Amino acid sequence: MLAGCDAPQETLSITVPACRPPGVDQGILSIGEVSFQPAQVQAEAIEDALGRPALSIRLDEAGAEDLAGLTRENIGQTLPLRVDDEVIMSPIVTEAISGGMLQVAGDFDRDELESLVRRLLPPCDQEAG
Repeated sequence: MLAGCDAPQETLSITVPACRPPGVDQGILSIGEVSFQPAQVQAEAIEDALGRPALSIRLDEAGAEDLAGLTRENIGQTLPLRVDDEVIMSPIVTEAISGGMLQVAGDFDRDELESLVRRLLPPCDQEAG
């Protein structure tokens, strides 16, 4: 199921740097046919309401608008969520997602989740804007 969320649940005790270290390839988040630029995405490792490792994604304003339109147009449809060419999951959209926040919960182990978050981080040499 792909649905919006409020504030993230508990943050996991996974040590992830504030920026993507050199040598870690930049991951591009795509939902359906819409790709989000790295600067539009903030990713964090959290625990969902059931205590499972989950990926929290927050999009900037433009990304949130794109996500709202995409989900509004695809209620009842399956939309693959990918990082690069890797399908993370293919949930069914149950509602339009406004606000630009979503949680991706699945069968992540901590190492896999840490790797995903690192790939979605901005590069360390990126200036704060």
